Amino acid sequence: MVDSMSDAIMVKGCCTELMTTQAPIVSPAEALELADRVYGLKGTLKLLNGERDANFLIRSSCGAFVLKFINPAEDPGVISFQTQALLHIERHGAHLPVPRVLPALSGEVEPKVLVSEQTLTLRTVSYLDGVSQNLGKPSVALMRELGTSLAEINLALNDFQHPAAHRDLLWDVGHAERIRPYLDNLDVDQLPLVCALLDSYETSVKPRLAKLRAQVIHNDLNPHNVMLDCETASRVAAIIDFGDALHAPLINELGTALSYQFDADATDPLWQIKAFVAAYHAKIPLQREELAVLGDLIAMRMAMAITIAQWRARLYPENRTYVLRNLRTTWRNLQCLTALPEGLLTQSLINACTPEAS
Repeated sequence: MVDSMSDAIMVKGCCTELMTTQAPIVSPAEALELADRVYGLKGTLKLLNGERDANFLIRSSCGAFVLKFINPAEDPGVISFQTQALLHIERHGAHLPVPRVLPALSGEVEPKVLVSEQTLTLRTVSYLDGVSQNLGKPSVALMRELGTSLAEINLALNDFQHPAAHRDLLWDVGHAERIRPYLDNLDVDQLPLVCALLDSYETSVKPRLAKLRAQVIHNDLNPHNVMLDCETASRVAAIIDFGDALHAPLINELGTALSYQFDADATDPLWQIKAFVAAYHAKIPLQREELAVLGDLIAMRMAMAITIAQWRARLYPENRTYVLRNLRTTWRNLQCLTALPEGLLTQSLINACTPEAS
């Protein structure tokens, strides 16, 4: 168990300072003044939720934008990496529904601002309206749309390189072993399964990941980062939040995304995964070696979510209800996934990518 804030900062070389440093404090009045002075934006302001940063939505005559006052603990190289990734997508995937970076009046894309005697980096992006996927109802059409959209983002980022892309991140399923120091935060009935998954991951999954193709990925396609069209619930209006982006095996992108698209209560709990993977595969053909580890990555990402959430609930007890809001569902899904007959998930994925074999 991690017993103190200082112990949490560095875990096996993985910086977790961002997860133990609260978001900067910026008042609405300060945000409005800076929006006007730095960007020439005047309008109405709304505070948005943010785990690591202070975020505001401003609606002006020029459009709607999100002001992100970035956590001072963030590595400047990582800030640049995230900004440049968005700019790269704008150049190579202009049709994609991702936020666009708004330059400051000075031309800077990451202007420095002074707030309460603290220098912060400010990034402002276009606001894409829609309904959060977590409030909608899943459908085959939506899963296909998500698979296609994620593949197109990956295609746009295929040749993107940045010195800070190879970053340490606790949420990187490619280094799932980094959650071991946090396992004591698990309930006693959860510990055996998560430990078994970790053991299997380290011995038989991680060694294979090193041999698979890799590139910069979004790394956090969860339902809170997907906005759906207000009129057509099966159409993706926006994919947001590139805060966890990094260079990793491409299949990790799907391992993360699909951990949120499993339905333990359905007659076929794999129906969402199969539709998603089939659409992704139509854009980026998946290799057999990638499909062979995908099920393990989905389970491992679920186990990571369960572990990290309970650690953060202990670290920030005042936010416990919010942090643990998805815990029960994720645990039920993980139990169901790991109880499937051996080989069923992998064969289902292969069949989804080769419909004639179904």
